[in-house]
Amino acid sequence: MNLARIILYCAISGVTILVAGCANKSLQSGGSRSPASISNDAASTGTERINSNPIFARADPSGARRQLDEIRAEQNATAAAGLQDVFFEYDSWAINEEGREFLTRDANWLRVHGNAQVKVEGHCDERGSSTYNFVLAEKRAKAVRNYLMELGVKGDRFIIVSYGKERPFCNDHSESCYRQNRRGHLVIKP
Repeated sequence: MNLARIILYCAISGVTILVAGCANKSLQSGGSRSPASISNDAASTGTERINSNPIFARADPSGARRQLDEIRAEQNATAAAGLQDVFFEYDSWAINEEGREFLTRDANWLRVHGNAQVKVEGHCDERGSSTYNFVLAEKRAKAVRNYLMELGVKGDRFIIVSYGKERPFCNDHSESCYRQNRRGHLVIKP
C-alpha cells in the first residue's frame, strides 16, 4: 500500500514541476521561449504583446484587377454555356426531378465541350450556423458533381467549392429568396 502512495506522490510531484516550469515560458517574436520576455502587464493580465508595430497588407492593384478579370471571364463563359443551377429543399442535398433534368442538359453540354473545366459551387440560405451551412453546401456541390459523373462527365474536370451562406444570390428574408440561395451553381473555368 505504501508503494502505491509513493508512486502516486511522485507522479503528482512530476506533473506539478512540469506545469510550473512551462508556465514561466513565453513566446518571443522569433519563436523561442524565454521568461525574460514577459512584461509586468503581461504577468498581471495573462496576456502578452509580441510586437508593438502594426502590420499592414500591401495593396496589389494588378492582382485585384487580375482576379476581377478572371471572375468576369468565368461569368461570361458560364452565361454563354447556358448551364442551369440546381435548387435544393431546406436542409437537404438531395437532387429533385427538376434538378436532374437541368443536370442532364448540363451534362450534354459538358460532354460536347470536353475540355471545359467546371467549378461546382455549393450555397445555402442564411439560416443555420456558418459551420453547418459550409458542410451542407459542400454536400450539395458534391451531389451535383456526382450526378454529372453518373451522366458520363469525367470527375477530373470538377473543382468543388463550398460557400455556405457567405455568397447569397438574394438578400431578402423570405422563403422565395431562401429557395434561390439553396443551390448548386456550375461555373465554367475559361
